[in-house]
Amino acid sequence: MSHEIEVKAPVEDARMVESRVRRSGGDFLGEKEQVDIYLSHPCRDMRGADEALKLRMEGGRCMVTFKGARIKGSLKSREELEFSVGDGETAMEVFTRLGFKVGARVCKVRREYMLLGAKVAFDRVKGLGDFVEIEAPRIGSDSERSALVESVAALIGVDKDRFTTKSYVELLESRSSLIRDSI
Repeated sequence: MSHEIEVKAPVEDARMVESRVRRSGGDFLGEKEQVDIYLSHPCRDMRGADEALKLRMEGGRCMVTFKGARIKGSLKSREELEFSVGDGETAMEVFTRLGFKVGARVCKVRREYMLLGAKVAFDRVKGLGDFVEIEAPRIGSDSERSALVESVAALIGVDKDRFTTKSYVELLESRSSLIRDSI
């Protein structure tokens, strides 16, 4: 069982930050469209437990991911279990028949790089804007992995004050409630 250590931050000029990644030796891994479908459990308060079940549709592939509760800290760290399935529509049908419902949908275009062993992703999230996400590899101690994420962020000019541990779903929900409240 492993857990992810990552951070994300909104960026005003994604091209400028992306050029810093390239100048720092980042290897471009590719660009892809991703649709993340978050599922609500029929009889378990996953939100209250700070857990998530997600289907990620990407091209013809589908990844099923369970995320456990976040571990306290300045970076986002949580248990993550993941596996791929050949057919996302069939996987969605199975979960629907088991009583799961779509709780949220996040659509984004992701450009990924590898820099100093960390994955650096630039996400253009529908309804939110541009973000950079830096994720540590699954090797090394938690403190080493956290230090790597923070050093990559500093190298590419992402200010620690901009870090958020919130998910895109939480950010979208807070934005929509702000919009509703201002109407």
